Amino acid sequence: MSYRSKAVVITARGRSTFTEPQAARLERAADVRFLYAEKPIPPDDLVDMLKDADVCGLTPRSVPSIDGAWLSRLPKIRGIAVFATGVDYIDTSWLKKHGIALSHLPEYSADSVAEHALGMMLTMSRRIHLSQDRVRGRVPPGTSVLGFELRGKTLGIVGLGRIGSRVAELAAAFGMRVLACDPREKSAAGVRLVGLDELLASSDIVSLHMPAQWQGPAAIGEAELARIKNGATLINVSRCALVDPYAVVHAIEEGRLRGYAVDDLFPIADKDERAARQIAEGRLLQTGHTAWYSVEVLERGYETWVDNLCGLATGEPLNLV
Repeated sequence: MSYRSKAVVITARGRSTFTEPQAARLERAADVRFLYAEKPIPPDDLVDMLKDADVCGLTPRSVPSIDGAWLSRLPKIRGIAVFATGVDYIDTSWLKKHGIALSHLPEYSADSVAEHALGMMLTMSRRIHLSQDRVRGRVPPGTSVLGFELRGKTLGIVGLGRIGSRVAELAAAFGMRVLACDPREKSAAGVRLVGLDELLASSDIVSLHMPAQWQGPAAIGEAELARIKNGATLINVSRCALVDPYAVVHAIEEGRLRGYAVDDLFPIADKDERAARQIAEGRLLQTGHTAWYSVEVLERGYETWVDNLCGLATGEPLNLV
């Protein structure tokens, strides 16, 4: 009898996370255990959960860091499937060195994240969030909600992958001029490729669509914000770590940056009085990592995740990083 891989899948709702056909597919491919965790799992507990697993399925919600600190205690693990596109929270070099395959979800949320980026642009340009606050009495009634139109403005996209390309399409429908900077020199219809310096200096709105590096430095800091067009708005639906939060607060304080919208929690909101004030003024918008969260994304994501887990369990991996 051939060896059946042992798999452990950890989600917030265990087996009920999946449809019955999806769970059955997993059970045909491997001896699978469905576990649940709604909060980050302590390393010792995680090692105990995965001690017998050959492959595992993990979410950033329950396992926010994947690295050798705990993986080194699990010599049986040979494959990990994550419910995520970005892998900046994973030490991929360590995995490669130890021969552990990593599967992710490269396409499941591109449309939702791109639409969220446009939503952020509209929110910041039309002051939608501040208008809501004024109507509900959260800010003084005299607070200005004067906005600006997207039509005729220049959008600079940093990273022209699946999401960046879709943002370019949506922006064109709003009558925006689109510039892009991409190290792979990818192109898209109606988009002019430029260097980062020209993009920063020429764009009314700069939108980031690039991966962050494992424990890497911020890609947008004081030097980059010093070159950005005066009065520009910065949009970040990628990773919070891409942007130096203190540099953003400083740029907004000086009036060089009109505002910043990030799909995360602004990391110094409780540490810097200027940041707290800018949030109250509507200059800083934070959406708590919800850009990916839609009915369609969940449906696509779970189906692809099951594909990836079955592939790892049967020796035919898919969507490898």
